[in-house]
Amino acid sequence: MILRLLVFSLIFGSIVSCSDDNNTTADLVQETSQVKLSLVKMTGSIQNSEQTGAEMEWQEYYILGPGMSFTKVRERDGETLESKGTFDIVMINSDKYLQFTHNSNNELVGNCTGDAVELLMYTSSDSVKSTWQSCDGPGLFYTFE
Repeated sequence: MILRLLVFSLIFGSIVSCSDDNNTTADLVQETSQVKLSLVKMTGSIQNSEQTGAEMEWQEYYILGPGMSFTKVRERDGETLESKGTFDIVMINSDKYLQFTHNSNNELVGNCTGDAVELLMYTSSDSVKSTWQSCDGPGLFYTFE
């Protein structure tokens, strides 16, 4: 009986803590009306290639807003590109991701699938990384501001 109670408590605690973690970004957006997610580091396919700050090929950020909406902005060579859509927080194989669905497929969508959906995996409570690197895209690392 005690063993069953202990197992139930562990399972229930895991479910509750996962649901709390899953909503952290959404809760933050609701509390502040918008949150900025900024690109802070890029890596390439060549080992030990890393760029940060002004050294990066481009500057980029997401603005996460009310209604689970987002705007992605990339500044490169004096040109600014923008894409909009909606985002969600999803769990895949026990990893937590921000899933961005762009209103149209464009050059700002960095993924391995060729569609209008990007996935950024949480690496900590305040940082995420792009999954684009898994198919020879750049490694993109972002932090919440």
